[in-house]
Amino acid sequence: MSPSFKTSPLARALAGAAALALSMGIGRFAYTALLPSVRAGLGFDAAQGGAIASANLTGYLAGALCARQTPGGVPRAMLIRLGLLLSVATTGAVVFFPGPYSFGLLRFLGGVASGLVFVLVSASVLEVLPVGDAGHAGIHYSGIGVGIALAGTLAALMPRAPWQTPWLLLCALAGVLALPAFFMAPGEAVSPPVPSRGEVSEFSLPLLSLVYFLEGLGYIVSGTFAVTAVQHNKGLERWASWVWVASGLAAAPSAILWNRLSRRFGQGRALVLAYALQAVGMALPALSPSRSAALVGAIFFGGTFVGIVTVLLDLGQHVSPVSASQTIGTLTVVYGVGQVLGPILAGWVTRATGDPSPAVVGAAAAVGTGAVLLAARLSPGTRRHPVS
Repeated sequence: MSPSFKTSPLARALAGAAALALSMGIGRFAYTALLPSVRAGLGFDAAQGGAIASANLTGYLAGALCARQTPGGVPRAMLIRLGLLLSVATTGAVVFFPGPYSFGLLRFLGGVASGLVFVLVSASVLEVLPVGDAGHAGIHYSGIGVGIALAGTLAALMPRAPWQTPWLLLCALAGVLALPAFFMAPGEAVSPPVPSRGEVSEFSLPLLSLVYFLEGLGYIVSGTFAVTAVQHNKGLERWASWVWVASGLAAAPSAILWNRLSRRFGQGRALVLAYALQAVGMALPALSPSRSAALVGAIFFGGTFVGIVTVLLDLGQHVSPVSASQTIGTLTVVYGVGQVLGPILAGWVTRATGDPSPAVVGAAAAVGTGAVLLAARLSPGTRRHPVS
């Protein structure tokens, strides 16, 4: 086995951020930025593009299920390394196997890698942090937004390049991003948080699972087809990739921002606000074809979805104080189920109506429903959940 090195909390959080930039920002979401060029270069129609996206999401679900059952220590470290290598390899391999079935298979394997790395690296980072260490957790999750911004910028800077070029460049970048987490030592878990009576009475793991499922179901419609949808608006074609960059830039600091808001106003209230803003952001481009609507929608979307992940997973560990892998894995699995169903349902609605707008508004409504369910459980006098 390759040598591993002990790391400080900051170094561990930065290594985790790099791993999420690779496995999520590139391994999951680069396809969103590059889908228009892939379709143009390979002749994929909308159905094939959507099926390939669903293959990646199904792989993500499979990876999360596997990760949930993985014990800590050496087995976890080995699977993290396997996931990192698989994520790098599948990013570049699509260039050499460009058929729809081989492309779909590679995206499935890339999704498996994303699920493994997200759950296991997140557990490795969060388990060694003191309870309530929102700063280092925020740094860790910021990697998702950084990866999205990197992939989106690459797509925006080379709109006329052959479709293979950005994938090869991202593969090289992915190899660099994989190194810190590849050599990260497993670490020793601190004591799990003990839930307070308020947390237990107001929230439960089933409720959090339900609202996280609705988030996965809703946000993935924008998270997969955002660039393609903006390109369909006349006059916005050249802005499409930059809209996705805006999402990534908004996502990068959002984990830290929402953690601070959750500490000040409570995790439940922070989640309600994040869900509501995301629902508005998702609906805006469908309700208005203007550039400003697309940009504001992108900022609301990017500025909330990583924050929702951060705050909800942290709250989940307080409500269900078992191992981080089990709690994160459980929530990630239901999130993944929602993500698999989202594109399928959106495709049916679009086919039936001939217009993608109802599907986007319906996805926004799913996220809005999550906000309502969370708000209904908040006690009027409760300001916040203790996080330390």
